[in-house]
Order: sequence, then structure tokens, then C-alpha cells
Amino acid sequence: MMNLDELLKAAITDPSKRSLFLQTLIKSDVYVIIKNPIKKERGREEGGVQLELITIKNPSGDVFIPFFTSHRALQQFAKRYVEYYKINCLRLFDLIQSASAVLNPNSYGKEFSSQEIKSILMIARNLHIKAISYNEEETINYRRCERTMGYLTKAASKFFSKQENVDGAYIVEMVRGCEKPQLLMVIDMIGSTRKLFVPLSKYLSRYTKSGDNLCFISMEEEMGRKAAKATDAFYIRKKRYFER
Repeated sequence: MMNLDELLKAAITDPSKRSLFLQTLIKSDVYVIIKNPIKKERGREEGGVQLELITIKNPSGDVFIPFFTSHRALQQFAKRYVEYYKINCLRLFDLIQSASAVLNPNSYGKEFSSQEIKSILMIARNLHIKAISYNEEETINYRRCERTMGYLTKAASKFFSKQENVDGAYIVEMVRGCEKPQLLMVIDMIGSTRKLFVPLSKYLSRYTKSGDNLCFISMEEEMGRKAAKATDAFYIRKKRYFER
């Protein structure tokens, strides 16, 4: 059975696959780039969030909201650390129905006009299809890196040694369904993730190898704590004299 990414590629060249692609898309989770960290809305049930999404323009000047079939596709587009959010595609369409969107821009992408998005929402309602967001716990596995990561951990340790708010760091492989494994660096830290992750991403870009898809997460996140259990820390801050 083809995953969403494979269905998108097939639908571009084979019209007979387009219906299956759309059916799969609206039931799948997709990734969007956000301008600011997620803010919970007061008085809303679980899952109520405020999203401020980035927009892009095509050569003709038309504005689109980019979204992605996988975190890997998002990283290939952004080429640096960005804040992102995973959301069911149907729920995303409901939020942005007055706008146009593009799936996997700068790649084998698919544009959706606002009218097309509204039509998809109408069909989904008529068929009683509800937005379902899959549980991260069920779709992600963590494991020790299968290859030597010394070239990255050595550079990261040097960077962390100058950061007083970092107490430790771990690196694991993160496997999402049929996607290729990604490198996830879990950081035991306090303070703003953006202020740490952006310069860290820029610094490590000098050491990453072709094919490395590296992302970061704080141990304050439940996902980070679970991932860290899969391996040992490669960096632990030395205690100062007064902390002993």
C-alpha cells in the first residue's frame, strides 16, 4: 500500500490515482510551518490552538499557504530550523478555506485553490468524514543511531559547552511510519527553544552530511523525554564547584 508521499507522486502522472490520493490526504496528518510557538486557546476543548501560518508567493505573485506530506519534506523546503505543527489535513482545510494552499512546494507539489478546498470540505461533510489526528505515540518510534554520529555529537558538545542553560543532550533515530529515519536531538535545557535551536541549527549545518535530516526538541516536551529513553546522553554539562 502506497503512503501519502508516494500517492502524490503517482497522482501527478496517473489521473486514475487522484481520487485515492485525495481520499487519503483528507484522512492524513500534514505539517505546516508556523510563525510562533503554539498558544492554547482558553475555553476550548483539548486540541484548541492558535496557528499563525507562513505564506509564500509563486512567480505570478499568487499567495499560498505551504503544507507538507511529511516532516522530511518540510525540512527539505525550509533548509533550517523552523517551528512547525502537525495537523489533520481536513482540519487544516477547515481553518484556511478562504485561502489557497500548496502541498510540498519546490517539489512534486499540488496547488489547491480556495474554491477547491471548499469543494473538498463540502464533499467530506456529505460523506460524514471527520478530521482525525493520529496519536504521536502510535506513529513514532525511537532507536539508537545505527551509524556513528561522532562528527555531529562532537560539534554539538562544543556548542553546548558554551550554553549555560543546557544540561545534557541525546541523539536518536526517529522513525515515522514508512518515512526514512530522521535524526532527533533531544536537549535538556531551560529557556527559549527558538533562541537556542536557531543558532544551533546554523552551527551544525557546517558539520552535517548529505542525507542528514536533523531536528531538535526540548526534554520539557513529552516526546523529547520518551525519545531520550532510547539512548544515553552524549553530552552532560560539568557541574560547577558550587553545584557539587
